[in-house]
Amino acid sequence: MYRILNVGLMAGTAVLLLSVQPGWAQADHLAQATDHAQQAATHGGMGHASVLVQHAEMAVTHAQAAGDENPYAVAAVASLQEAVTHGNMGHAEIATGRVNQGLTHLEVAVHVGLAMDHAKQAVNHGGMGHAPLVVTHAEMALTHARAAAELSESPHLGLAIQGLEGAVNHGGMGHAEIATTSAQDGLNHLGM
Repeated sequence: MYRILNVGLMAGTAVLLLSVQPGWAQADHLAQATDHAQQAATHGGMGHASVLVQHAEMAVTHAQAAGDENPYAVAAVASLQEAVTHGNMGHAEIATGRVNQGLTHLEVAVHVGLAMDHAKQAVNHGGMGHAPLVVTHAEMALTHARAAAELSESPHLGLAIQGLEGAVNHGGMGHAEIATTSAQDGLNHLGM
């Protein structure tokens, strides 16, 4: 009996981990990309172009591994690749500027990624008619979307916030279908 229970718990844990792993993997890659970009900026500020290139290349690798669903991760990759190009030419100052642009994009990407994960959960729960869970996830998505909007002037973040606010309001009234539509609108704008 104990063995059957133990195997069942292990199987349940594995299913849970597989269901949330994509969001964790993206966040982990973005965190590692941010760490390498910070190191690149530090070395670039000291004029170490070759070390900047090494860290910027690692940052690119991790930002790309986070996926292309997040537009801010894609923008970070572009800035970091420019940093590599300039660093390879020995232009430490210009490369450092590009790394700093990449860092800003990565900071926004982290919040947008988390907002997208919660918005997807809101949409999934809304599809099942679970208005209270739509509210819970939409509120978390809203927190991260607002944090991203403090770092970026993208109009899509403002529209995402409006959609997520609508999801919270309608979900709070028990209108799961309308809340789901609003959460989907917010999710769509987060991906732009």
